[in-house]
Amino acid sequence: MKHPLIVKVLVGLMIAATLYRIWVGWDFNNPAETGHYSLIDDEIPDDVRARLHPWIAGFIGLSPEQAKARLEERWETIDRPSLRALSNVLLESKITYLVDSPEGGMICATRPDTYKSGNDDFWYLPAPPERSVIQEQLEPIGLADNKALGDFLYHFGDLAESHETSGYFMHSESPFPTFTDSWDGAIKDFDEWEGSLMLFHALNGCFILVRQDGSVGWWMMQEHRVKKEANDFDEFILEYSEYRKISWPCDPYGPPDDER
Repeated sequence: MKHPLIVKVLVGLMIAATLYRIWVGWDFNNPAETGHYSLIDDEIPDDVRARLHPWIAGFIGLSPEQAKARLEERWETIDRPSLRALSNVLLESKITYLVDSPEGGMICATRPDTYKSGNDDFWYLPAPPERSVIQEQLEPIGLADNKALGDFLYHFGDLAESHETSGYFMHSESPFPTFTDSWDGAIKDFDEWEGSLMLFHALNGCFILVRQDGSVGWWMMQEHRVKKEANDFDEFILEYSEYRKISWPCDPYGPPDDER
């Protein structure tokens, strides 16, 4: 059976991922093209500054050490072990750029030298959302009581591997996207995951799904099936924290052995 829509989507996402790999090799010294501005850049245009969320703008002029302290302050209230593990991994990176992007901009951090270097050595984070907005988004899809998920979206919503393509967690979408289309029965186990939150869009086109019972799965587009990944959200976050130590985009297949 042919599925032309899936093929078209998949080809488009593969092209986007390829372009992303090219992009991350660019030199960020041309902010007009890349949208990346050094924290200590005294010539950030006024129109860019005006678009930045106050929390993002607060990084302007900071050294990497000061920027880390500012982010630590944002995450100091984290008490969930899984989220603390993730914050500890991310705090090992060096925050060196501001990114001019929708929703008030983002900070950009580079992977520390203690990890193997490669193309996928950046993460991006926007300003924190309002907790009340998160709850309002989760309520209609039956996930308002998933405290681990709600805490994650508050502290790490829109955490991304790229600021332009896929490779990011949801939080600013309204309403949150849910798994509602099986393309004429093309997706194995669709019925078991129908209505799940599509939380993370991988660079290879796959999605992390969060089901109402708390379990987490990968929608593997290339194979037209869903694979269960974790029994609950805390388990998934601990797995993701380990993944962030690898110089490779997060996806259900993982890097080859020589890249681990």
